[in-house]
Amino acid sequence: MGTISLPPATMNGMRKVIIKRRVCLGFISSTRLDSFMKSDDWGLLKNLVKKANYLFIEDRLNYMRFGNIVSPPFSSVERALKIALQSEELGFHSIVFPDHTLMVPPGLTPNALALMSAVAVKTQRILLGTGVTDFARYHPSVIAQFFATISHLAPSRVFLGIGAGEAMNIKPFGISWKKFKMLKEGIEITKKLWSGETFSYEGEAFRLKDAFLQITPQQPIPIYLGANGRKTRELAGMLCDGWMPILETPKTYRENLKDVARGAEKANRSLKEIDTALQIYTAIDENGDEAMKRAKQYAGAVVSAIEKVEQAGYALEIPEDFPKKFYFENLLLNDESLAKFAECSLKVNEEIISDFFIVGSVEEAISKIEEFERAGVRHLMIINIGPDPKFVNRVYAERIIPSFSEK
Repeated sequence: MGTISLPPATMNGMRKVIIKRRVCLGFISSTRLDSFMKSDDWGLLKNLVKKANYLFIEDRLNYMRFGNIVSPPFSSVERALKIALQSEELGFHSIVFPDHTLMVPPGLTPNALALMSAVAVKTQRILLGTGVTDFARYHPSVIAQFFATISHLAPSRVFLGIGAGEAMNIKPFGISWKKFKMLKEGIEITKKLWSGETFSYEGEAFRLKDAFLQITPQQPIPIYLGANGRKTRELAGMLCDGWMPILETPKTYRENLKDVARGAEKANRSLKEIDTALQIYTAIDENGDEAMKRAKQYAGAVVSAIEKVEQAGYALEIPEDFPKKFYFENLLLNDESLAKFAECSLKVNEEIISDFFIVGSVEEAISKIEEFERAGVRHLMIINIGPDPKFVNRVYAERIIPSFSEK
């Protein structure tokens, strides 16, 4: 942690400005804020924050950051690596690696942690994190050691994205799975292991005796929770540094953010301490027509969150036995599950897709991002579904990212 030294005239109007690795907290008196924001020192500070890829949190400044989700399946591992490395060149603030053993649609699905390690040593600026991994497939000690190690390879550029787990990655392999208990206990254990202390832990999912690691993080590693239910959203507010759900509309995001705030309040924390992110499908083209055609091919994703579809004010005619809660937690890659999934996908219309996705022309995309920004999103993590992925990348690099960073 270091402190920025500014001229006395500027310091006179500030209580403190502290920059930590990855998180910059600024507390500036309101009487001097406007003049400070117009000064050269303010510009220098903003540029430093952006170039270092820190998150600047203050009452008057919360600029949107953009992440690129490198999502399987891929044509090759080399292709996956190339997509990830291009993210830094394009100006994205983060690369997110979904951690799947199996994936829908099926195809080449490499290990996310191995891919993340390769990218860590070939990049200089961009943040790297999972989106998300789980404590069912990896014991907390394995996750804690991996992320502690990678924090030395990519100092100040690593975050742990964690979730409750998904059936397709767990049940076929006979792995024991206690969703919420594993999640909560795993987060607590991981934090304790990162502290370097020797400790014992007696939980329902995990039991440790005199446990410790022989490597600790070079800097604090933020934990982001891929929470899509009320209990896990509250857990994000209580224990985590970021919230990164998937499949939200501006309306549902605004409402569900209240659960995160409630959890933060229970832990005597402020919501401002939490990076409010969102993983979202994005399809953009010149006039929007081809983008919608492409987005319809991913309508099944919306079906995985029927509870949120209803929360957003829509009604879908689906079988009574179809789960309303986050369906990816229960989806298996067998003929019966996939057939039911495909059948329900046909019920998703363009209005619903437009609400849950960023889809359309460049102007429509920017307008939708602004809606999410007003709903509280501060870190937008995109799943680029085309129709021309290169065009979408150029749009973000040349028009979207600069316009939101300069606000």
